[in-house]
Amino acid sequence: MPASNRVIWGAAAAVAALGVVALTWRPAPDALYCIGRPGTLWNGLMPLPDGLTPRCPSSATYRQEVQGGLSRVEQYVARGWQPQVLMAPLRRAGYVLLEDETRGAQHYSVFMGRQTPAELYYTAVPDGADTLITISGH
Repeated sequence: MPASNRVIWGAAAAVAALGVVALTWRPAPDALYCIGRPGTLWNGLMPLPDGLTPRCPSSATYRQEVQGGLSRVEQYVARGWQPQVLMAPLRRAGYVLLEDETRGAQHYSVFMGRQTPAELYYTAVPDGADTLITISGH
């Protein structure tokens, strides 16, 4: 086989190998992909109140929507059952309760906003003995 053919086949093999790597390799996802500004609530609205641990949904759909800029989702875990722990800080930031959708003693959900339509959906559910709070919106 002439040298030029070996170079062409070698280049083709390298391109194919790079293609396979590009299709299968993905960087490890950031555990807090949805927290745009760590240490803050709602992407810098205010410092994160003490006692809350950030968490992000593991849902691939959420991940795509957040990373694509279609929505924002932040989750926090509070010790014990504290479904309204972030309501006062959000009110101080100018958000008001627009609609209360409480669904029983173990599920607290509200729509909040500075104007209508609502800009935030706030929900709190048990997470073992603790509270999982999810704030979503755009």
